Amino acid sequence: MRTQNFVITGMTCANCANTVSKALNSSEKIEEATVNLATEKAKVLVADDFSDDEVIQLVENVGYGAIVNDKAHQEKIRQNQVKKLRNLRLSLLVAVILTLPVVLAMIGEIFGWRVFGFFHNPIVQLILATPVQFVIGARFYRGAYHALKNKSANMDVLVALGTTTAYLSSLILAIFMGQMKALNFESSMVIITLVVMGKLLEHNAKEKTSKVINSLMSSREKSVHTVSGDLSIDEVEIGEIIRVFAGEKVPLDAKIISGMASFDESHLTGEALPVVKSDGDSLFEGAVNLDGEIQAKVLHRVEDSTIARMVELMSEAQGTKPNIQKLADKISSVFVPVVLLIAVLTFVLSLVLSHDLLTAIMHTVAVLVIACPCALGLATPTAVISGTALAAKHGLLIKNANALELAAQVETIFFDKTGTITTGDFELSDFTGNDFDYKVLSSLEVRSNHPLARAIQAQSDGNDLLEITEFSELAGRGLSGLINGVRYYAGNDKLMREVNVEVTDPNDTSIYLAVAGQLLATAVFKSAVKKDSLSAIQVLKDKQIKTVMLTGDNEMAARKIQYEVQLDEVRANLSPEEKAEAVAETKASMMVGDGINDAIALVASSVGVAMATGSDIAMEAGDVTVIGGKLGKIPELIEISRKTVQKVKQNYFWAFIYNMIGLPLAAFGLLNPMIAVVAMSLSSVSVIMNSLLLTRSKVQNVD
Repeated sequence: MRTQNFVITGMTCANCANTVSKALNSSEKIEEATVNLATEKAKVLVADDFSDDEVIQLVENVGYGAIVNDKAHQEKIRQNQVKKLRNLRLSLLVAVILTLPVVLAMIGEIFGWRVFGFFHNPIVQLILATPVQFVIGARFYRGAYHALKNKSANMDVLVALGTTTAYLSSLILAIFMGQMKALNFESSMVIITLVVMGKLLEHNAKEKTSKVINSLMSSREKSVHTVSGDLSIDEVEIGEIIRVFAGEKVPLDAKIISGMASFDESHLTGEALPVVKSDGDSLFEGAVNLDGEIQAKVLHRVEDSTIARMVELMSEAQGTKPNIQKLADKISSVFVPVVLLIAVLTFVLSLVLSHDLLTAIMHTVAVLVIACPCALGLATPTAVISGTALAAKHGLLIKNANALELAAQVETIFFDKTGTITTGDFELSDFTGNDFDYKVLSSLEVRSNHPLARAIQAQSDGNDLLEITEFSELAGRGLSGLINGVRYYAGNDKLMREVNVEVTDPNDTSIYLAVAGQLLATAVFKSAVKKDSLSAIQVLKDKQIKTVMLTGDNEMAARKIQYEVQLDEVRANLSPEEKAEAVAETKASMMVGDGINDAIALVASSVGVAMATGSDIAMEAGDVTVIGGKLGKIPELIEISRKTVQKVKQNYFWAFIYNMIGLPLAAFGLLNPMIAVVAMSLSSVSVIMNSLLLTRSKVQNVD
């Protein structure tokens, strides 16, 4: 048996994924096949004597496509994605161009504007509506066919039924009954245009994970220094001895065999403070060597290294990411069969009782028209579009429309610490020493790029520094230099031990200043908390939302931040995988972060929120981006989401109230098809107008 991965093309819903999965698992040559709708990929455990082409044929037999997901086919996969995106964009553009004049004509008719009168002509509307219905809308007929073939009714069935009814009823009224003022072409056109827009947004959301993965892969080193010379990273085997110089990234997971240096592991932990490592310590791919030279033994090949695991975990997280089933999908599975049954019964009973075929057809058309779920198809997308616009006004960029609905259901919010609750910078909180000691420390630290040194540099006057000679940077420990003939040392507790200075309660957020055998001063630093963190956390707690901080920092530092901003819970010393696991295990969760180390958790959460002040990879992984990085925007996002969901529910009321009143009348032959068309139009207009009111809603600002 062997494992092969495929990219599946043509899937639009969960039914599609189930169909492909059944087709693959039906073969005796396939041990197991899992299909991921979110990533549009299939993982197949297949017999060695069963070729990839035979697997692809199984997929094609049920109406979909498959491409082997390996290096040889990456260009084909890329071209397929580009083609799909181009087709969606072109479809939306054409649909908008053809639909807009008809919509303007409808509005013009209401307000008596004659400038758009030409487009109110039934022949012109028929010409414009036909390509939208049968060319742009062909994707919904295909989706409906596959759904019905698998004995289900999804949103594609709903769209196909609703728009076809609106189109054909308009055609019948215009051509066969001469009712020129009751046409409803615009309803079918608007539905198709909006749903295609939704498809495009969904496609962009799915592409997000691919972009994150590409960003992670492109950040990897391409070559490695070995004792025998430079090698391509793909050529390095486990056990190879590599060298990493100051300023370079660690190319592969390895264990130090000689040397000492400070390493920036913020891409994994999110913490700005470097970690000092020496003989026997493990190094992770992507860590930056700040100040030393080391030799290390490779622990994993490139395909099994830290970044490779992050890529794999991200793909898995995207596949298990909660994706609420739209209410319209649930309704359609019941609504569509019921309406069709009522229409058939109406036709049969009308024909039996009236003995008139035309009367039976008229009554049946009235039932289908009044039951046409056009407004139902508009209920969610119009509210989401308005909610997205409202969010943008408040500095929230919504990249995944699904997140705008899910945020209303969030019960627990997980926060990263550095860069999210805190600014990512440090500030001097205490200094035990005199003014001259501070001047000495400032004169030394101005030459360092350590995060704690930058806090001193920010408070120091550059013109008040002392002259230093014989300056040296001591890898992983600190700095040293002569001032007025005296050798000073500034650094961590390791350096203090080397110069015979005893330090009580050493920690990573202090710099010690000493001369040989004597401690002169201690500078203590703390993470700078964002100004609106406390107020934002308090507002969320008032909304009955649990607040939890996930950090790679130590327990003591985490507890200090918890006390300062009043978080419900903290979990410290976490790896990116452990963060993602904590988030994925919690239902109705939101993750707020800003770093590469948060990317997996952002994807794994119900709603991932990235700070725009953080890394590009985090922003790609998030469903929502907070412009400006203010934590106070999170309660605003929750409020906007709740308003949007409330508006969706109101829209369903307007979508069904006309059906509930008109359907019995139509079934008993008491409703003229022309009046049914007007009622259907009114339901659609009611939904659109109700959604537009959302853009004018007031949202409480949190400072």
